[in-house]
Amino acid sequence: MVKYSLDDQQSQQLANAMKEIPGKAERLVNETLKAKGMKLMIQEIIRFIPTSNSNKRHAKNSNPLKGTMGNLGFVITTKGGAAKNSNSFGYLVFPNEGRGPHNPIAQRFFEKGAEASNGRILTEVIKALEEANNFN
Repeated sequence: MVKYSLDDQQSQQLANAMKEIPGKAERLVNETLKAKGMKLMIQEIIRFIPTSNSNKRHAKNSNPLKGTMGNLGFVITTKGGAAKNSNSFGYLVFPNEGRGPHNPIAQRFFEKGAEASNGRILTEVIKALEEANNFN
């Protein structure tokens, strides 16, 4: 699981952009995060998911993640459930955290994907706020 969050400088940058259109800012940020931010982060996380050499269905190629919106943020998790279910990818936590006999090294693909997408998501959000401000 990974949560989208901003550092202090990014938070200030976003706050400044939101001040320009106070009546619409929260809605626009939520819409942009839902339409672009979650998708972008999911793509980046999947890019870092490893695959084995075995001839089987791999999570990386099977839409293994889902996003849940919050107010001014979102959470990305695996599609969970029992391992016997064909669409369950809850096991992705094990290689990510380096748990188990076949996963001795934490691969941190959730964190790497979040870090890789963070700046681009912020850019999309600020762009949406600036475009809305230009139409006022």
